[in-house]
Amino acid sequence: MLDGYVERHHIIPKCLGGSDEPDNIAILTPEEHFLAHQLLVKMYPNSPPLVNAAVIMTTHHTNVRANNKLFGWLRRRASDARKQWLDENGHPRGFLGKKHHPDDIEKITKGIKQTATEKRIEVYAYNLDGTFYKKYNSIVECAADLKTNASNVKYTAEGNFGHCKKKQLRYEFFESLPPYKKPNPLKGKKKSEEHIKNMKISFKNRPKRTPEQNAAHSLKMKEYHARNKNK
Repeated sequence: MLDGYVERHHIIPKCLGGSDEPDNIAILTPEEHFLAHQLLVKMYPNSPPLVNAAVIMTTHHTNVRANNKLFGWLRRRASDARKQWLDENGHPRGFLGKKHHPDDIEKITKGIKQTATEKRIEVYAYNLDGTFYKKYNSIVECAADLKTNASNVKYTAEGNFGHCKKKQLRYEFFESLPPYKKPNPLKGKKKSEEHIKNMKISFKNRPKRTPEQNAAHSLKMKEYHARNKNK
């Protein structure tokens, strides 16, 4: 029976079909564990998972090669430091040994069911000009293709957002949609007298352009309108 810090080692590695059953687990010191993985690489040199496991054990992020003694000392030190931290601060998630409240379980279950439903809802995407773009088999698939999240897709399809990643989205199929028009948030709203007064003062006190600045501004606006006319 080993005393102190020990590690569990799979006699037949899981990547070679080994299980987590007790008869396939060996209790080793970190030094023995270190050597066991080196021997496995010699036995199965063409197994990437075994080679990668040995590399992680033997190479530090500074590319300094470790030996079994250094590895064992570091693993014991890390184990002691973690135990001390847990004794002083408790479990980092603060939930070890506790159970969820029934209301929380209901919320979690509802979220899981909603996610499962989102994976089955068909979404139809249209370009901003209203032409049909693509059909998606689920909200999740649509979100992945448009490089956004499922909430944005859902809110757009429900009509809360005008478009998502320059695509109009619907849950129902239509041959085409009306072209998207950017809403004017000030349309139909009247400016207050104080706001109009401040605008007049700001316009009156604005710095006046020189003739050279006026000429440059006019040229810039002509180029802008010429570009938009060709689109």
